[in-house]
Amino acid sequence: MFGYLNIEKAKLSQDKQGVWQTFMCGMCFSTKRLFGNVPRLFISNDVNFFNVFFHAVTQRDVEVEQRRCFSSPFKKRPVLEQTELIDKMAVANVLLTYWNLYDDVVDGGGVKKKTAFRMLKRAYRKAQGILPNLDGMLRARYEELRKMEQANSESLDAVSHSFAQLSADFAVQLIGDEANADVQSLCYNLGKWIYLIDALDDVEKDLKKGNYNPFVACYGIVKASELSSRVEELQFLLFAVLNRVAMAYNDLNLGKYGCILQNVLFDSIRDKSMEVLARFKA
Repeated sequence: MFGYLNIEKAKLSQDKQGVWQTFMCGMCFSTKRLFGNVPRLFISNDVNFFNVFFHAVTQRDVEVEQRRCFSSPFKKRPVLEQTELIDKMAVANVLLTYWNLYDDVVDGGGVKKKTAFRMLKRAYRKAQGILPNLDGMLRARYEELRKMEQANSESLDAVSHSFAQLSADFAVQLIGDEANADVQSLCYNLGKWIYLIDALDDVEKDLKKGNYNPFVACYGIVKASELSSRVEELQFLLFAVLNRVAMAYNDLNLGKYGCILQNVLFDSIRDKSMEVLARFKA
């Protein structure tokens, strides 16, 4: 379910794109120090969004240093100085990726998914020891989600709740009491949107493989094209969730990194929703 949270580069200035990358690089260097090079291959834009968001919520001041890396060996690039929160995000990225890959493998993922899962096992065991409560929460939520999928749940709201609650709990695990009601609401609804857009994106693939898909179960369809008559209904569903994300963000009244966060929450994910829906309109 990764790959849906990213900046919309066309609508973000070069310097703000650089800030986004600086956060990403900071998490990458923390990952290398804690786990070695292999887990750096799995750093995701999705977790980097929460990296920026949690720094904004907690109003953490950050320091930037110039460092070389394997992607830029001859020229130094700006990197966030290693902090406790950056290290936590690096650990969280390993744990989230592990359980996401585990879920894919259980669903019959191919050779690439199985290989990636094996590659991450060593780092996962270390990450599990660093943040055991986060790992336990992720395990429980994925198990809860899997049970509903195995039961072929026909309720979009019920089946998306587990991943939505996972996202809210994720905030609590990473920033504790600073994850207030608005933070949890934003994370909950963002998690719900991620689950729904991922499922909608995978309708055709899941039908071919015979995998569970909440939209297939809810509407009883046998072909993806049958959703074309429900595009307005699907758009209302997705944007109702995104409007709750926007309301929670506005209530937080964040100052730090606002341009980046608004780019993701008000541009990128809304554009992604329309992109996926357009396939059914056609």
